[in-house]
Amino acid sequence: GITGKWWAWENYGVAPDIMSFGKKMQVCGILAGERLDEVPDNVFHTSSRINSTWGGNLTDMARSARYLEIIEEDSLVDNAAKTGKYLLKKLEELKNRYSDKISNVRGKGLFCAFDVPDADAKARFVKKCFEKGLIILPSGTKSIRFRPPLNVSPKQVDEGLEIVESVIKEL
Repeated sequence: GITGKWWAWENYGVAPDIMSFGKKMQVCGILAGERLDEVPDNVFHTSSRINSTWGGNLTDMARSARYLEIIEEDSLVDNAAKTGKYLLKKLEELKNRYSDKISNVRGKGLFCAFDVPDADAKARFVKKCFEKGLIILPSGTKSIRFRPPLNVSPKQVDEGLEIVESVIKEL
């Protein structure tokens, strides 16, 4: 839901034959389409070929089902789409003000990122944000990524971006 759609691929209109999910659902899973049945001895037809992380259990299934209900009841995917547009707009504004310090603003829904000049700037940026009370994630060699919860509000985005801007000024 973080991209503003239930599944990220829905933003592009291309359905996968098989996909995996986890992390934010706090349970891992696999979804597979009919095309998988073109392989007669696939992992879903032969016992014990898929287990461990992907094996699942009753507790995880019950918890995951409840998460899906909450996401739907609270319109959290719609919130991710709307608040994500707001976040991306605000990041673009920051890029326009500090184009010498950040670039390559991108994202779908709340799944957003931007680049800083180099790995050193990235490390300093993450450290300074943390010191100011904002946990932000590094990615790759020079990217800063945002992964807020689906229920984040525009007000909370503003609070976080105040810290981000103060740190950008220090770069």
